[in-house]
Amino acid sequence: MVFVLLGLGTFLIGAMAFAIDLSNLWFHRQSAQSAADAACTAGAMDLLSDKTNNIGAAPFPGNFAPGANFDCNTSTPNNANTNPAPCVFAALNGYPSSLSQATAAAGNLGDNVSVIFNGAPPPGVAAATIMEVDVTDNLPTFLAGMLLGKTSQSVRAIAKCGIDQIAAPIPLLVLDPLNPDSHHSAFDVQGSPDVTIYGGPQQSIQVNSVNSAAVNIGGSALVDLSQGGPATPPTGSNFGVQGGPTTPPTCSGGSGFCYGTTGQWVSPHSQILDPLQNVVSPTTSYNGTALTTYSATNSAGGFDTTSLPAGLSTLANGTGGCSITGAGNQCVVFQPGNYPQGICLGSSCGPGGNNAHAGLFVEGLYYIGGTGLTLNSNSCTRMSSATGPGSFRGWGGVVFYFSGSATLTVAANAGDPGSNNSCDSAVPYNTATGAPTGFGVSCDANSQTHAPANLPGTLTGNVLLGPCKGTWGDPYLAASLPVPANPGTQRGILFFQDRHAQAVVASAGGGGSYAMAGTFYFHSCSATSIDGTNGLGCSQPSGTYSTGQYFNNVLQMGGGSGTSSYILGEIIVDNLQLGGNGSIYMDLDPSSALNVYKAALYQ
Repeated sequence: MVFVLLGLGTFLIGAMAFAIDLSNLWFHRQSAQSAADAACTAGAMDLLSDKTNNIGAAPFPGNFAPGANFDCNTSTPNNANTNPAPCVFAALNGYPSSLSQATAAAGNLGDNVSVIFNGAPPPGVAAATIMEVDVTDNLPTFLAGMLLGKTSQSVRAIAKCGIDQIAAPIPLLVLDPLNPDSHHSAFDVQGSPDVTIYGGPQQSIQVNSVNSAAVNIGGSALVDLSQGGPATPPTGSNFGVQGGPTTPPTCSGGSGFCYGTTGQWVSPHSQILDPLQNVVSPTTSYNGTALTTYSATNSAGGFDTTSLPAGLSTLANGTGGCSITGAGNQCVVFQPGNYPQGICLGSSCGPGGNNAHAGLFVEGLYYIGGTGLTLNSNSCTRMSSATGPGSFRGWGGVVFYFSGSATLTVAANAGDPGSNNSCDSAVPYNTATGAPTGFGVSCDANSQTHAPANLPGTLTGNVLLGPCKGTWGDPYLAASLPVPANPGTQRGILFFQDRHAQAVVASAGGGGSYAMAGTFYFHSCSATSIDGTNGLGCSQPSGTYSTGQYFNNVLQMGGGSGTSSYILGEIIVDNLQLGGNGSIYMDLDPSSALNVYKAALYQ
């Protein structure tokens, strides 16, 4: 009986010993995992900063080089890092890496934290961006050690993290990280324009500038986000800015900043990477075929309706989408191609009395040189109902690529229906606006149903539509389906500025109402750091603002009194200036998605 009781007592004591030691091990295992997660998340944020800013050489954010393994123990001979972010956060969570990996493996009491870049990446993620944090904690055993003769026990925690490329809704995005300069803020609204955002993602506007005066809403200007956001009906959306001001202008008397019941002013807000940096730049050929070159009648880029280049023609008013008063009631039908002298329509486009005042644009790519696409007073631009040639057939819209310093210039009286030689009729652009697909502002057969509710049924003024299909069309929905079965729902890039160009000022105004459906992309990137096809090597400038730096293109938008300008799509620019005293409506697509990077914890 005594032996039975002694045996039971020993068993119970052993069970209690293991219970106590296992509880202690479990507690330390949870603590080690929390530390590993925190360290890996901190490192992933620095990897995201590397990716966002295209940093390929020291000094790196977080004080560690992506892809190079390191040990957080400061006595390790090959540890060349000083206070790496993962090590700092591991220490803050109770794991200062008191041991090297070798001494930890030998069972010495203490902990080791090491960072390894050899994990298997998820699809589409570079291996160098996958980071693993290993935490090893060697603990003393107590009662269990008396029974097993083992005085220590190791617990290990592993966290894996990295950078994912995901599709996400993109707001109106202002990329310049340093502005304002001495004249304007990165997002600058002056005068008395009413700028209204309709629909779109929960965040309508993002300004990346770190300057405390990155946003300026002056005078009696109004920025109205109360009708933005994905709710039905919309109840308000957010304005994010990296710098400031930290508090928004008040919403009072039809001016200032109004954001509805669900909107917010978010400052500081982390920067958003250029979502189009992977999009290839157009060239003077497409799908292996050189674009046809069309030379303007004069050096100013003007076209004489009596002596057009071979391959271009005219249409009479009322046919094929042509709507023009005066000027012989003719429209020039422009074909996709290379225009080394640019395209100029309207008054002051060079000598001669036969300047073309109206243009119809056939679907496809327009590679523009010279001074760019210039729409002077008394001009009118619309979409042609003709089918595009070759590879452009079925695009349903146009891309204007501005080579070098060529850019977009829309003068004050462009598209003004009240003047001579201009648009003379309203366009039902929500139903079947002149594109061969027969679609309107969205790329589906139910365009009228899917169009924003604020848009009028017809429009008197300039109307241009970005492509639904093709390289620069809808990146997710238009890849393979033929027109008109279902080419996608959103329009692609309408205006694409050469990334090598610097300090280009584009303007989109007009004396009449106009609609531009598609993405405005005006981004300046260092010519020495990009490969000529995309912006992957585009490093952000640092320090103080200078006009000699990149990220310094400007898009100016405005309108005259009583006019309404409709921008339907994404706006991705270095700096944005809004002025005049008309109404500017920006309709954002809540389903619009482009590739962006985000930090992710995988394990």
